[in-house]
Amino acid sequence: FNAPVNLVWSIWTEPEFIKIWFGSDPDGTVLLADIDLSIGGKYRISFQDSDHSTHTAYGEYLEIVEFSKLRYTWEWESEAGYISEVIAEFTPQAEKTLLILRHFNLNPNSVHGYVEGWNGALDKIVKKIIEK
Repeated sequence: FNAPVNLVWSIWTEPEFIKIWFGSDPDGTVLLADIDLSIGGKYRISFQDSDHSTHTAYGEYLEIVEFSKLRYTWEWESEAGYISEVIAEFTPQAEKTLLILRHFNLNPNSVHGYVEGWNGALDKIVKKIIEK
């Protein structure tokens, strides 16, 4: 990202930013971003796509290293009981930030397209926050 690590960290951890970028649909809307950014803290994010379908992801923060790493569980409300895990690592590179995102233990029968979903969301970060 063409942005300093402290900004990219805020984009990933603060509800007012999450409401701008979460979800892959470029015209989607975040309905709820409830974040308790602490070890064992819970998050819940609901969003609506432009086709009016709604999705809710929730989980628990397992590891937080400020400006460096987030590790948390991920569960879809529509696929309750199937828990995956996300690790987002933030590395400063001068005034830019390298983000390494890993999402694993995915439900092989999920209706959610994870690659398309994350890529769409990351594109929204660039277009709606960083380049704005």
